[in-house]
Amino acid sequence: MECEGNCCRISGSVTVDSTGDLLRELQPHLEQGVDTLDFSAVESVDSAALALVFSAMRQTQQTGRTLVCTGLPSSFATLAELYGVTELLPA
Repeated sequence: MECEGNCCRISGSVTVDSTGDLLRELQPHLEQGVDTLDFSAVESVDSAALALVFSAMRQTQQTGRTLVCTGLPSSFATLAELYGVTELLPA
């Protein structure tokens, strides 16, 4: 993960094996004002990616900000639809 300004670019896999570490790494950046997550370099996701996004959403909302996600892979949209949470995802 690389962060610059208000954006963090996530790369590689966002799966149950990596999400815990990603959340720990992302948390201080969210506290410092990051409000955009760029998934354009993500190679694979599983349902844990939804947990990552929702956790980041909660953290940004607690400070009155709105999270934006860009470059979400099509498999992410499929998972969100499968779990019935598409309308909850940030644009």
